[in-house]
Amino acid sequence: MKDRNMFKNAHKVLLSCLVVMLSLMIVSCSDDASPAPVTGWTIGYVQNGNAQTVKILKTSDGGAAWVLQTLPAECEGYAGNDISAVNQDVAWAAVGGDLSAETKQCAILHTDNGGDEWTVQTLPSGMKTQHIKNIKGVSSSEAWAVSLLGDVLHTTDGGASWKVVEVRDVDGNSIPVQEINRMDVVGLDIWIVDIMGGETGVIHSSNGGITWRQEKLSGMDTLSTGPIVVSAVSSQVTWAAMNKDGYLWWTSNGGNTWTKSNDTLVANADYDDICASSANVIWIAFNGSLTGGGFTARVTVTDGNFQTNQTNHPPYMLEGISPMSNDIAWAVGQRMASINPDMPMSAIYYTEDGGVTWLSQTMPTNALDVTLWKVSFVGARR
Repeated sequence: MKDRNMFKNAHKVLLSCLVVMLSLMIVSCSDDASPAPVTGWTIGYVQNGNAQTVKILKTSDGGAAWVLQTLPAECEGYAGNDISAVNQDVAWAAVGGDLSAETKQCAILHTDNGGDEWTVQTLPSGMKTQHIKNIKGVSSSEAWAVSLLGDVLHTTDGGASWKVVEVRDVDGNSIPVQEINRMDVVGLDIWIVDIMGGETGVIHSSNGGITWRQEKLSGMDTLSTGPIVVSAVSSQVTWAAMNKDGYLWWTSNGGNTWTKSNDTLVANADYDDICASSANVIWIAFNGSLTGGGFTARVTVTDGNFQTNQTNHPPYMLEGISPMSNDIAWAVGQRMASINPDMPMSAIYYTEDGGVTWLSQTMPTNALDVTLWKVSFVGARR
């Protein structure tokens, strides 16, 4: 009996040790699985009289703190148009100057050390304008960019060299592109939108820019302008919105057909930025007006009908949005100039409940005069 009790006691001690070891393993695994700090960049400019100077802010902790980064002296006179975060070290930025200037010189900026240093990359000759409007980093080495007047650019060596990509159909015919506001890239699929292109303003390559085609949008008969924003989810699913119109258009078959939504958020609206976080969830940044401000919206589209979480943000007009998921997103916008002049010139907002509530993040004191335009987070769709 004594030996049997000793065996039971030893068994209990061994079992307790196993429980403690398992608990330690779970804690260790939980620590290893904890999410890394979320890195993001936002871009804009400071207005000094008639001159502008591009400004870039970065966060390495999901927006708890934002830091104004140091940019090359060549950025004087440029405004920040777009930014694309690839990873914690690599990002590209598109900057543009005054189109009325004789040189029309603008730039692509690049960092591979988290923004400690930004460099101005050399653009190819033969461009219509070097006013770079939009940029999309695909990896540490590959990126796409577009100019306002229709140049399509591509790099596969980290921007050491950029080349102009001809926009031609399968028969070698040139497709006219007049004015590009946004683009998006998923794998070998590149989507650009020509605001002057009317119902065929979506232009798509499914083979990495080798050939292109114009895709027809339904329900465009009464509209004189074309699409202004585009967001690709996959090679099959892409979303677009028009200039001066409040509907959404989408394709679920790689652009073979496009469908117009039944619902609209605002008639006669410019959606300054859209970004889909999944096949049927689209985030929208709406500029609004100089008197009414703008809004953010997360729209779930089912059979063309909207279920919307919409938030107005006066006195700020929303310009850019970057969703991490169907629940988490960041948005930036600028203040209406005549309203509350003591407030920061721009605001950065964050939501983690699908856009039901938004929290305003703190602007650094040395960036209170910065007008913010676009935002991009590592791992986000934009």
